[in-house]
Amino acid sequence: MGIIILTLVAGCSGKYGSYKRDTGVKQAFETNQVPTEYKYFYYGFDTRPYVIFGIEPKYEMNSKMWKEVSADTSEFKNITRWVWEDYGYYKFGADILDPNGNKVGVLYTAIRETTLKFGDNNQISVIPNSPFLWGPVDKGGVSVRSP
Repeated sequence: MGIIILTLVAGCSGKYGSYKRDTGVKQAFETNQVPTEYKYFYYGFDTRPYVIFGIEPKYEMNSKMWKEVSADTSEFKNITRWVWEDYGYYKFGADILDPNGNKVGVLYTAIRETTLKFGDNNQISVIPNSPFLWGPVDKGGVSVRSP
């Protein structure tokens, strides 16, 4: 039993960062004047992303769900313009902070719950909490809008 508990605790451990909302970051995304030294990624549909973020080049993505995009392209301007928002979910900008509170990137989204996990070897996992995008769940636990 002790081994099982230790395994579960070790699997859940990690260093978590946070984000701090900043109207200047929101404006930088909306005017396409984001910091050029960051690597940028987005998550969502090609024409309607949910999250865009830029991170210091020393970090590597720990997920294949993110698509990299260069900030100096028309694609970047287009996805920034069409970031998803809905009633009660409005776009905001934020600084990404590492576990020590140091700024390591920027974020643009309307999703209020986003987890930032920092792993070994400068790995980062950015996990937007977006189950609400699929709508209400039926009695069997399946989203009524799922594909």
